[in-house]
Amino acid sequence: MAEVLRFGFIGAGEIALRTAEAVSQAPRARLVAVTDADPRLAQGLAEAHGAEAVDTADDLVARADVDAVYIAVPHFLHSVMVQTAARAGKHILLEKPTGTSAAESERCLRAARDAGVTLSVPFIYRYTEAWRRVRELAADAVLGDMQCLRSVLWADKPATYWQGGYTGRSQSDWRGRALQAGGGVLIMNAVHDIDAMRWSTGLEAERVYAEHGTFAAPVEVEDLAAVTIRYHGGAIGVIEVAAHAPGGAGPLGSGGHRWIGTQGQAALADGHLWVYAAQAVAGIPAGRWTELELDRPGDPRTLCVDDFARAVLAGERPPIPEDAGLEAMKVISAAYQSQRFGRPVRTDEVFQRVVMAPRTTIG
Repeated sequence: MAEVLRFGFIGAGEIALRTAEAVSQAPRARLVAVTDADPRLAQGLAEAHGAEAVDTADDLVARADVDAVYIAVPHFLHSVMVQTAARAGKHILLEKPTGTSAAESERCLRAARDAGVTLSVPFIYRYTEAWRRVRELAADAVLGDMQCLRSVLWADKPATYWQGGYTGRSQSDWRGRALQAGGGVLIMNAVHDIDAMRWSTGLEAERVYAEHGTFAAPVEVEDLAAVTIRYHGGAIGVIEVAAHAPGGAGPLGSGGHRWIGTQGQAALADGHLWVYAAQAVAGIPAGRWTELELDRPGDPRTLCVDDFARAVLAGERPPIPEDAGLEAMKVISAAYQSQRFGRPVRTDEVFQRVVMAPRTTIG
């Protein structure tokens, strides 16, 4: 078995910088080639990590020294690039979201399966100690039967975000265009929370009701969304996400997550995890909030990349399975269709291309 998985990067923009650093720190991964629509970005990233810049994605996947590709391009290109990589027999680490719709996400999944290559998504919340501990609490029924899940993200993004992300590294307006991005803060940011809530509890979404609008940014996509999810078994999920909340989350730090069960609660904010249990369990007293001590196992993105490499090299299914991106996108597509139709939408209704409703503005 080979000892190192050799990566080619398709896309050298903002998030690729962080993933390239993760690859450089992962014991079982190495970056060998980079391509981008902007050759300067590809060249800079390649030089920083001892890799080679190549002209096109076709050139990159044709290389014998590329075992796997990391894809980080505008959302509407994800499906095309997955099919290009899969046809070439390359394993795929696909940046979220896995397309602009559930239908596109399903095409990505089918392309990888048909080609017999590994597909995974870097849902890095799964590699944080806090989320792992919540998963253990849920599995051990410390919280009882789950009643409600809540995820809040109030960001205060700069106005320039929609043209160049947080760093301005790659200038393009694709983030603000409905057909190219697929949506706004829900698909770009809350996708992580949707996956992590599913992973931590094992709950599968059944139907979704959503309202969203564009309040502060001159874009076609939403900059604020409120989503209600009914899970199989009856639990209710609530997601609140905003791109331009003045002052951000304020005293809540980066926002927060909460799990409410019949026997207790868990609350997570800014990397701190508190638990309230009705009955005492190991390390958690009864009847009061207790902050749990958390280990710091390492950078989540590095751990994710190395775990993906380990699985591919061993011929195993990836720890974040190939359908994780699709399950998150089913919720997101249902949310966008709910806004369009003005009613709850079941997650099994979403396998059709639905263009977002015109943006709602204030004033």
